[in-house]
Amino acid sequence: MGFRDFVLRWILPKDEETLQLWLTAIELFNIILSFFVLVFLVLTLLAREVLWTLKFGVVLLMCAVGLSTLSVMQYLLALEFNTRKRDILKRRK
Repeated sequence: MGFRDFVLRWILPKDEETLQLWLTAIELFNIILSFFVLVFLVLTLLAREVLWTLKFGVVLLMCAVGLSTLSVMQYLLALEFNTRKRDILKRRK
């Protein structure tokens, strides 16, 4: 099984209900991660020592990268599902 088959079989949703479930889960993770971004931003700004500022800054950067990655995943998942041909969807069932 190649990479393309793996993606088509396990990652891409088979129907619209599964797509909505995936998009809802991604949106919930976006909300949680946004909260952590705000918390770490405040902690980074309030840190008195350079080491704590660097630690909180690195975690803030990781959260920001995760947030942007989730947003791109959400966009690409919706885009792929909306542009795929309906006959491909029927063959995969």
